[in-house]
Amino acid sequence: MENKSLNMNKLYIMCGLAFSGKSTLARKIAEHTGSKLVAFDKIWVEKDKEKPVPKGTDGWRYIRDVAQEEVSSALRASNSVVYDDNNPKKEHREELRRVAKEAGVSATVIYLDTPLNTIRARETANRTSQERHDVEPENFEKVMVDLEIPGEDENTIIFTPEMNFEDFIKSLY
Repeated sequence: MENKSLNMNKLYIMCGLAFSGKSTLARKIAEHTGSKLVAFDKIWVEKDKEKPVPKGTDGWRYIRDVAQEEVSSALRASNSVVYDDNNPKKEHREELRRVAKEAGVSATVIYLDTPLNTIRARETANRTSQERHDVEPENFEKVMVDLEIPGEDENTIIFTPEMNFEDFIKSLY
């Protein structure tokens, strides 16, 4: 259900822990708004096929740089973008806001406030279903430690699992 008339070129920055529902919500937002979806995990897989991506901080920085260029190109081409990644640190979200500002568009952070017990249940279920890649425990813990919950100063909209999606979408405009 695309509604481009309400889409005034914007960058939607997803933020939250693994298994919080970011990718599912990002896809729904992209479909509803007609935005381009740029996903950190997808870029990592694509780049890793070309040449192994370094593990840890160097790999994350490399993929974030590639993703930011993709976001920038799409915004400059007059497309709105949903950027799907954990974006745990405020500095990561600030980098993306700079990209949006340089393209002359606004940025909204969408923080998924999902209870940890729900996240852990999804993680456990995924180990059986393998619907998505697993998250290495040390990476999950690092993001948990690094997570700086975005505040109002970041133009943040909070999504919780019990929220109605249609009502949430209305809050994006």
